[in-house]
Amino acid sequence: MSDMFDAKIALFHQDVQGKEAALKLLAEEFMKSGVAKETFYDGLIAREKNYATGLTLNNMCVAIPHTDPEHVNRTQVGFMSLKEPVEFIEMGTDDKKIPVTMMFMLALKEAHQQLDMLMKLMDVFQNDELMEKFRNVDNYEDYYRLIEEAGLNMEG
Repeated sequence: MSDMFDAKIALFHQDVQGKEAALKLLAEEFMKSGVAKETFYDGLIAREKNYATGLTLNNMCVAIPHTDPEHVNRTQVGFMSLKEPVEFIEMGTDDKKIPVTMMFMLALKEAHQQLDMLMKLMDVFQNDELMEKFRNVDNYEDYYRLIEEAGLNMEG
């Protein structure tokens, strides 16, 4: 399986204190699997300060943290759902805090992949029923079935 989900980076219903802890926990999975370099977490934090990644959807808030390709060894998408929301700044604002319950973290080796994946994710984010399934999923097998249902399992 040579796609953007083959490293199987998915954490379900995690209990973390704050955005940085959430980002660190998921980023460590990327680094452990060799997908991202040791600089990945710092790159995420730096990018988040300049370009917030929180999004308000109809029924929930998500974040799509990502960083520059120089921190990435190979393209991958990771997922984490949270027991309790953590505050992210909403995309396009400097200070509007939103309660994020899910993160779709992107490690993209090629800049053009970012736009493709973001467009696909935006389509998924507009599907309330599918997003509710993502929020409730609690194992990798069901998660991967959702990835396929959402049409996200494109080649990397």
